[in-house]
Amino acid sequence: MATAALSAAIGGLGCGPAAAGQFDTLLGIQINPSARDATEPLTTPLEYRSQNGQLNVTLEARETPVRLGKDLIHGATYNGVYAGPVLRLKPGDVLHLRLVNHLPQATNMHFHGMAVSPQGHGDNAMHMVGPGETWDYVIPIPRDHPPGVYWFHTHAHSFAERQVMGGLSGTLVVEGFQDQVPATKPLRERMFALKEFSPNPKGDLNRVPKPFNRDIKTINGQLMPRIDIQPGETQLWRFSDQTANTYFRLRLEGHAFTIVGRDAQPVVQPERVSELMFGPSQRVDVLVTAGPAGPYKLISEMTSTGPVGDIFPAQNMALMVSARDPAQPPPAPLGPIEVSRTATTPIPGGHIDAQRVIIFSEDPVTGLFFINHATFDHTRVDLKVPLGSVEEWTVRNASAELHTFHIHQVKFQVISLNGRPIPFDGLVDTVNVPIHGELKIRLAFTDPKIVGRFMYHCHILEHEDKGMMAQIEVYDPKVGPMPDGDMDMAGMDHGRGGAAPASPQTDRKSSHAPRS
Repeated sequence: MATAALSAAIGGLGCGPAAAGQFDTLLGIQINPSARDATEPLTTPLEYRSQNGQLNVTLEARETPVRLGKDLIHGATYNGVYAGPVLRLKPGDVLHLRLVNHLPQATNMHFHGMAVSPQGHGDNAMHMVGPGETWDYVIPIPRDHPPGVYWFHTHAHSFAERQVMGGLSGTLVVEGFQDQVPATKPLRERMFALKEFSPNPKGDLNRVPKPFNRDIKTINGQLMPRIDIQPGETQLWRFSDQTANTYFRLRLEGHAFTIVGRDAQPVVQPERVSELMFGPSQRVDVLVTAGPAGPYKLISEMTSTGPVGDIFPAQNMALMVSARDPAQPPPAPLGPIEVSRTATTPIPGGHIDAQRVIIFSEDPVTGLFFINHATFDHTRVDLKVPLGSVEEWTVRNASAELHTFHIHQVKFQVISLNGRPIPFDGLVDTVNVPIHGELKIRLAFTDPKIVGRFMYHCHILEHEDKGMMAQIEVYDPKVGPMPDGDMDMAGMDHGRGGAAPASPQTDRKSSHAPRS
């Protein structure tokens, strides 16, 4: 979706020209880093790269003490890395990922945005891995899979929010995006995994960030890193919002961003913007060209998700330092930004097999969130769609706060916003649904690899955990749908023992992956 349309969809997200220092102190505690704190260069998290068509990796999920600046927090990580590992594969590779669960409660994994099988040992977000258990995921990457930045994260219903906040996520890169946008090929690539943690004075996870709670936002697990660049140099910055709930409104002092990709697809028309806005689970690829020598702060401005939503304080995120490096040749000028014609194409709308309405709503009394007036039930399949169908869904927000729509296994095309047509600018897997507004999207359930059951939900994980999730089954019409009955989520009951809440309405202090 073009940025102008995105801004309209977000609606009240921005809170005016908030200064980065507006929330420097909450409860008398200094929380907002300054330029002088940017002493460490931005680092790339631990990387695992495929070789000879295979990537074999073991990720151990466990409770982990993590230092964020001066704070020691009680997080949960894969292989001890709060920023999360980076998995790099090529189309046609096979990912063999062994998940070892050392947590005191069940967990699992979802490969966000990937067009792969949801069944068996694939991208099966229904299967829960109990405490002390191991599960082997086998994810063949199709040879025609769109390249780009994806991510993986726990999808443990009713406590996904807390496990993701603790750190249980990582980045997955399918190589080849730079081939589709040739001007980016010679550029330095920077990965930005954005995370949040709201600690209480003991370092345990607080309630979901409100204005009176601290909210520590990090890049690659770092607080206020330094981004080195030469004057006139252009770099490819690849943002992934791996937070549970946080919206970002990023501004780089004295600079603009050129958007070249969203949700692992090139945009049709690159766009120059002064602010970069995106929400939970969305990814954005941008170009940044450094100005004259000097320091420039990357600022996350204050955001609000609506009258009954959350407020996220402003924070200085990083310091870009533009300085000539005498050991390097002067940077070459950026070439013309052109996108391969085959990189992204619209979903044909000549024949639509079904029209559906998906309504997001909530009850402020019970604290529950609904899709079509029902909370999530893993024994219920809400939609059954024959393989080969192309459908159009109207996704409506009947509440006074933002929601984000995400569906597993497929990308979709945004057709209109509040009845106004949206020009095609690429396919996405997550989109903001405006307050008391609606989007029309087009989805193609035509890939045989996606046959099976999977979810669609709000990707604000507080909302998902409290019910705003549903199931869809794509079935082979020659075989028919699977028999109704329990899904493979029995592990939800593993190891609760004080670790997981009895219900979504219980007290929301940390009691899952981050210790209570």
